[in-house]
Amino acid sequence: MGTPGAEPLLEVEGLKTWFRVEGGTAKSVDGVTFTLHRGETLAVVGESGSGKSVTSLSIMRLIPEPPGRIVEGAIRLKGRDGVVRDLAQLAEPAMRRIRGNEIGMIFQEPMTSLNPVYTVGDQIGETLRRHQGLSKRAAYDRAVEMLAKVGIPDPARRAAEYPHRMSGGMRQRVMIAMALACGPAVLIADEPTTALDVTIQAQILDLMRRLQVELGMSILFITHNLGVVAEIADRVAVMYAGRVVEEGDVHAVFARPRHPYTRALLASMPVMGSRDRLAAIPGQVPSAANLPEGCAFAPRCPLATDACRAAPPPLEDTGEGHRVRCIRWRDA
Repeated sequence: MGTPGAEPLLEVEGLKTWFRVEGGTAKSVDGVTFTLHRGETLAVVGESGSGKSVTSLSIMRLIPEPPGRIVEGAIRLKGRDGVVRDLAQLAEPAMRRIRGNEIGMIFQEPMTSLNPVYTVGDQIGETLRRHQGLSKRAAYDRAVEMLAKVGIPDPARRAAEYPHRMSGGMRQRVMIAMALACGPAVLIADEPTTALDVTIQAQILDLMRRLQVELGMSILFITHNLGVVAEIADRVAVMYAGRVVEEGDVHAVFARPRHPYTRALLASMPVMGSRDRLAAIPGQVPSAANLPEGCAFAPRCPLATDACRAAPPPLEDTGEGHRVRCIRWRDA
């Protein structure tokens, strides 16, 4: 878990990532701001289409251009050398030295992220050879060590196998080993447990917590599962329609959510032992190419007024680092 007052490691400020689409522009990420401190876990949550994954891909500069591009904002990373660099402004060769080295990423579906024609040992080793200059033999040996670190039994044998011979949980462990091979300060985990059953999911979360303490890294955890957020995160940022609508300490946000969207998400979670009908949020997330004039959540919000529909609300500080994008948060 993060240390209060720890130094900022990754600062995203006013990030806007837009895509050209037929008939207009899709504002998938529209002014996102947050800070990830050293040693902490920040969870980014929201429904599908809220901009979570595009935010993570923007940080890694993996947005396909065209049709997408970062049109505005800063992504400041404090490197191992103590120098703060704006990733949004880096040339591609410099960015390639950051990816997999200073920032690791676990993608959502390991079967589509791992190359089916190379052994997992070779794939992990390639990262080490590129960023740390190891020989092929040394990189392979280090890959075997990483497989052991993430809890894969008989790692020497498994390193020589291809991804299709492994279970979903084991492939996810391979992805974690690959992401952490170079000892990055920041790990971005994009819904790393979505396709796994609850038992394997719990094992992966325990593994990530253990490695975070062991390696002293910070985690940006992208998910739609609020149960996972409560278990793993220090702070949470709730996204809706490309913007952060609420952010704060995870216990404070869960105990007293200020934004109607956050309250609706929490109300839709099943409660063990309860026979009550689950609450549902009416309507759907608006298209990023056709956002409402005012608050994007207004068409689905029971508290919405004409003022909410007139202009986008600012992100206000409600105290103790808890921020909310709602003009009616005091009425909650």
